Amino acid sequence: MRSRGRWAPRRAARRLRRRQRAARLPLPGRSRLLRRERDPVAALSPLAPLEPARAPGTGEEVRARFGLRLSLVALAVTALFAALVVRLWTLQVIDGPRYFSLAEATTTRDVPVAPPRGEILARGGQVLARDVSTEAVTVDPQTLAVHPEVVPRVAALLGVSASFIRQRLEAAQRGLDNLSPFVPVPIATNVSAQTVAVIAEHRSQFPGVTASPLYERSYPYRDLAAQVIGYVGAITPAELNGYAKLGYTRADVAASVITPAELNGYAKLGYTENDQVGQTGLEAEYELALRGRPGVDEVAVDPAGNVVRTVGHVPPRPGDDVVLNLDLGLEQALSSALEQEILAVRQGLTTPGGAPAPSGAGVVLDARTGAVLAMASYPSYDNNEWVNGISESAYAALTHELGYPLNNYAVQSPQPPGSTFKLATATAALDDGLISPSYYYDDTGSFTLGNLTLHDAGGEVLGEVNITSALAESSDDFFYNLGWMFWQQASRFGITPIQDMAARYGFGTPSGVDLPGVNNGQVDSPALRKILHREAPAVYPDTYYPADNVEMAFGQGFTEITPLELADAYATFANGGTRWRPELAAAIVSPSGKLLRRIRPVVEGHVRFASASDYDAMLHGFEGAVQSPTGTAYGAFQGFDFARWNVAGKTGTASASPSVQPTSWFVGFGGPRNAPPRYVVAVQIDQAGYGASAAAPVVRKVFDYLVSHGVAPLRLAP
Repeated sequence: MRSRGRWAPRRAARRLRRRQRAARLPLPGRSRLLRRERDPVAALSPLAPLEPARAPGTGEEVRARFGLRLSLVALAVTALFAALVVRLWTLQVIDGPRYFSLAEATTTRDVPVAPPRGEILARGGQVLARDVSTEAVTVDPQTLAVHPEVVPRVAALLGVSASFIRQRLEAAQRGLDNLSPFVPVPIATNVSAQTVAVIAEHRSQFPGVTASPLYERSYPYRDLAAQVIGYVGAITPAELNGYAKLGYTRADVAASVITPAELNGYAKLGYTENDQVGQTGLEAEYELALRGRPGVDEVAVDPAGNVVRTVGHVPPRPGDDVVLNLDLGLEQALSSALEQEILAVRQGLTTPGGAPAPSGAGVVLDARTGAVLAMASYPSYDNNEWVNGISESAYAALTHELGYPLNNYAVQSPQPPGSTFKLATATAALDDGLISPSYYYDDTGSFTLGNLTLHDAGGEVLGEVNITSALAESSDDFFYNLGWMFWQQASRFGITPIQDMAARYGFGTPSGVDLPGVNNGQVDSPALRKILHREAPAVYPDTYYPADNVEMAFGQGFTEITPLELADAYATFANGGTRWRPELAAAIVSPSGKLLRRIRPVVEGHVRFASASDYDAMLHGFEGAVQSPTGTAYGAFQGFDFARWNVAGKTGTASASPSVQPTSWFVGFGGPRNAPPRYVVAVQIDQAGYGASAAAPVVRKVFDYLVSHGVAPLRLAP
């Protein structure tokens, strides 16, 4: 025991040295040495050989191991570098063009530049509508989205509310795919020079705000022919989708007014939601000609979407000019005479059912070509009110004013024509052989059919009358009888001989006039009654009685026409039977004055007369209406120089209701003596009394103007 205790420190020292040596050995040797140390039996056994200790290794082995590791690292680096080279080559060589195009598309934008709109000119060259340059403040929606604090600043500068500007921005960006976000949105026009200077001098405070020239529509003659000329307004989504929404049809393509591509839609022609387009009248009808073609500003933008610079510029092409057949002086004379007469009627009449003479209209045609020389509707309005959007108060005033000024009564709101319709009945009776010029009828002042008794409008008793005197003195009894005779002889002439002749004159049929929103009239007939009954069974019966045919023969019942239809019909008679299409526009001219398209007269139909004696019998009746002392319009034309000019005409008095004054009509045609009739003037005044007392004086004033001034020559070159 003492011997074992004496050697214990030595064994502990040996174990310590073995652990130190094992720490310097490679892993396998270290493990064997440590296993011997953990096995005390093997360590003390004389039979267990001790494993010799391994040296750390020679210098060659260490260098070999280091070289292997270095080679592996180099191989990995080389592989990564090769992969990078291949990727770069793919991006630059194979995919380079595609990524280059993408880079170009995202760094440049095309901003449309609106063209100046073409002018609308009277036949003498006077400008009725034009674009004028004005200083406008526009804002960039993209920039203001990043800098919302600018909105109240520019609002304070312009004296408007911040909400107003935000509404304009929202409206400009709402719901249209082709609207570029880089198109500036106008928020104020006609700004002062001081405002322009403030924006220019303090650009850092107004990022995205620009003061620059902008085109604005102007109507120098304000309310003159306002409904005819029309106005422009902000384009609607429906209008942006296609021209058909503005009244263009395939017939316009056939007439070369527009091309099929243009008919397909606005978007193909570069329209955006910021554009102003024609909404009514000639502005809408000739939108494609007046529009021009937009230019393009190619702008560079930074990653945030801000415009950096202008890369390229394609200037816009100004719109073409539309030259009208309308004569400015004649238009002024017609409008003035119509307004004066309506105001005089309002002062002199009282109507139990409401205010008298709420509205009226007049048309002047060239009987030889159908050219519209004047067209007026009263009341009217100032087209300049619509520029940059009409205010709510102004619109409310227009829609509530007596007579509803927005309506063009020359081509809308048809009225019963009264005795002016006798043109169709007389022509049908002579042409079909129902009567002859020598046929006489005893006008007793009334006509009885069963339990229905009809009277002459003025209660007069005219006695023996033929077709000539019946027209001159407007014998209702004579035409009651013609309506009854046609009904009795339906087996010989058919059910609708008068209606058929009325259609040849253009009553109740499309005139083809170059205006949108035209309402065609209608002629009472069995077929019309069935149509009306289907639409409103409680209001319209589906039957057509003999009394209805009698009423229709002198322009009452459900027969309704417009002043343009009346003028077109009498122009057809005046020129011997050719019905021309009424045309307001005469030509399309480029801004440089080059004639692009002349709008030629178009024949819409014909009326034949069985003999010259039939025609002369009617002509003498119309002449007698204004020139004979017994004629219905003789008083209105007293003192007129018939030796110099020959004028004929027809009065009409149509009763719509016993509680209101009748509608007053008069149509006159004539020209220099010993020459074919050249001018036709038709006037209608609603609820104004007899045709001789209200409408005829207006026509007289128009003929006075024509005798003194004539019509200006058509000017197609600047």
